[in-house]
Amino acid sequence: MLRPTHRLITLLLVFLFVSSPLLAQQRRNTAPRKPPAAEVPAPAPTFDTLLSADSYKVYCEVRGVGGLIRSSAVTDLLDPVMKLGGPPKEFKTLVKWLNAHADILAGSRLLVAGWPSRPKLPTTLVAIEFSSPEDAKKFYPELRGFLPTLLPTPTPTPSPTAEPTSKQTPAASVGSADPTAIAAEPVVVPITAPQQLRAVQDQEPAPVLPPYQIKQAGALVLISDTDFTFRSLKPRGSKPLEEDQNFLLARNRFASESIFLYVDVKSIEKEEKERQKKWEEEEQKRIESEAANPPKAEEARVEMETEVTTPTTVADPPPPAPEPSIDSQPTPVGAMSDPQVSTNATLSSTPPGTDEVSPMMFSLYGAFFGGESKWPEAVSAALAFEGDAYVLRTLVVNGVANKPNPIPFVPQFVSGPALVPESPNIFPADTDLFVSVSLDYPQVYDGMLKSIAHAEEMARKYAALPVKDSPPPESPFAIYEKKLGLKIKDDLLPLLGNELALALPKVAPKESKATPPNPSEENQIPENAERNKARAAEPNPVIAISVKDREAVARLLPKIIESFGFKGANLLAQTEKRDGTEITSYGNVFAYAFVGDFLIVSPDAAATRHVVDSYLNHQTLSSDSHFRNFTRWQPRQVLGQVYVAPELMETYNPFGRGMSGPINAKMNDFMSRLSPLIEPTTYALSNDGSGPLHELHIPRNLLLWMIGSGLVEVDASPLRANEAAAKSLLRTVHSAEATYQATEGNGRYGTLDELVSASLISKEAIQKYGYRIEVTVSGNKFEATMVPIEYGVTGTLSYFIDETGDLRGGDHGGGPATAADVPVQ
Repeated sequence: MLRPTHRLITLLLVFLFVSSPLLAQQRRNTAPRKPPAAEVPAPAPTFDTLLSADSYKVYCEVRGVGGLIRSSAVTDLLDPVMKLGGPPKEFKTLVKWLNAHADILAGSRLLVAGWPSRPKLPTTLVAIEFSSPEDAKKFYPELRGFLPTLLPTPTPTPSPTAEPTSKQTPAASVGSADPTAIAAEPVVVPITAPQQLRAVQDQEPAPVLPPYQIKQAGALVLISDTDFTFRSLKPRGSKPLEEDQNFLLARNRFASESIFLYVDVKSIEKEEKERQKKWEEEEQKRIESEAANPPKAEEARVEMETEVTTPTTVADPPPPAPEPSIDSQPTPVGAMSDPQVSTNATLSSTPPGTDEVSPMMFSLYGAFFGGESKWPEAVSAALAFEGDAYVLRTLVVNGVANKPNPIPFVPQFVSGPALVPESPNIFPADTDLFVSVSLDYPQVYDGMLKSIAHAEEMARKYAALPVKDSPPPESPFAIYEKKLGLKIKDDLLPLLGNELALALPKVAPKESKATPPNPSEENQIPENAERNKARAAEPNPVIAISVKDREAVARLLPKIIESFGFKGANLLAQTEKRDGTEITSYGNVFAYAFVGDFLIVSPDAAATRHVVDSYLNHQTLSSDSHFRNFTRWQPRQVLGQVYVAPELMETYNPFGRGMSGPINAKMNDFMSRLSPLIEPTTYALSNDGSGPLHELHIPRNLLLWMIGSGLVEVDASPLRANEAAAKSLLRTVHSAEATYQATEGNGRYGTLDELVSASLISKEAIQKYGYRIEVTVSGNKFEATMVPIEYGVTGTLSYFIDETGDLRGGDHGGGPATAADVPVQ
């Protein structure tokens, strides 16, 4: 019995002994040990993960840097600047280097961040993102070798003392091509005490760092003005910039544009409020400190004694009252104070009663453009190149409080609903400038009332007036409503549509003899006749206001005109009809007419007639080919629209303006290669749900003409300075001749050498400004001339002066001026 039991126990022990290593190995395999967290490499930063939302307030992104550098849109603008503008050497070096490296930069993106929101951040951070880390590693040493030529390290200056420092960051050793060094701190090189002592003893300067830092991490190459860590750009737990809703909205909206700019206005406003609060707290502490520590009694007594014993000067007697002029007429008593007194019903530029309405109009103007500004949360812009135009787009990201406000800092400009502008069907085809907007008049009215109330509240606050002793003044709207006898918001605004437009047509041609004369233009007083002649020589604006009820508005117009202070205006109202359209004019001061669904108003009756005639002859702006073709890009429904005709754009042509003086050969060659035809400039305001979107299309040729014009002015500025100096020197010669005649000359004028010997004129001034002076003396007369030493280079105009003191001059191609030239200022 014992033997079988012994055998069973022996087999069990052998089985456990054999299987235990296998079980232990199985346990080890089922529970492998995790590698330490430090062994996991940190991901390389990218454009989207580099910054947090609260790092910088300004963010700019350039896409496709290499292709953009070599594009015609950029080279067309850079060529005249590089060849004719004389830019700084550093700018030329940078452009040349970028062109040489355009291939490697072809698919790269450039990021520029500025205006840091937190301390210990670089003021400016530049990052270039490549398609792969290999391209970044290839570009990094080339950029590192180029930067010292563009931003050289300042030359150290000896210093008698040295600040004790324990560590110093070297210049170029901060950068690293090793991705594992992404989150590492900058390399530190200690400076020992013997080194400091030796530097002080030998008067050696401390090491000077270059004005930049450069790093390479992953596919990024970064440049900054000071050293930084990636953890400082995006602290742990902070919200990434790519998750900021406003930034994401703007970036997605401008995803295809070449250049994208984003400004975090909300952060700027927050910083301004914090700075204002800090200033107020410091000011309050100062006031409390002064109240707690008043001046001592002894100091106050000394100050009082000083004030009493200080001698005072006797004031000069007041000047005698001016004697009444013999020609002056006595002013009737009450003539200025009683606005009802009127001798006739003539209408002039300052009609009777306008003194009453001028303050009201000034208050309304201030109410519209004033008020408490509502900052947008962000503003973004983008630049694109489409065809022969440069396109600038701006997106305003508003908050809930100012959602319909399309223009920041103009809180009363409230857009109405998007609409298809109808005013182009009214205005003439020869309109040079056209502007149309959609307005929400009730909200504009309410905003102006709040602006007026706010202004009154602030005035009373700073004047420290008690409310019970100083009741608020009556609103200008209330004053006007009493004169008009109605409520603006309830009775007038419902009659108006949303579209408000302005046009600047060309000067209307003289009307033919067949056109019936306007009775109001006959028997005009001389002042009005002269004013109307001057007005006829320049274009006058025309305003179009859409109306819903023409008859109701027509009944209110006479009362509105009277209420604005034009007393007796309705007595001068003259009407004329053109094919059923009635034009009402008031002594050629202004005129109005109803055309279609619009009320047309202009300060010139001829301009109003021109609008009516163009509408009746179907020669409207909407039928003009330029207007149709160059506004085709705009959305069908807009909140605003601007069109500038080619004729008005051509005023930027320097040749068309009639430039004075010669143009150098290079500038002349550049101008000759430009097309003389300039396309219209167009603008649209819309809202696709992202926010108010401003879009401006500028013709490429116009920008080139403007650059050429600016370069001509810059090129001519030294000539103008020399010419101004030459005129001043001739006046000095005239004064010196008068002095010499009265002193050493004994009645005789002096030669140039004699004036110099008498120290009446400086010889250095004669030879300094690129002009040659000649003085001819004959008895009791003299003539002095100044001509440019090199015509067209040191000056273009020649000048002349004689004993009469009249300075004359003109362009004589380098020859001398004479007494026959016109006087110059």
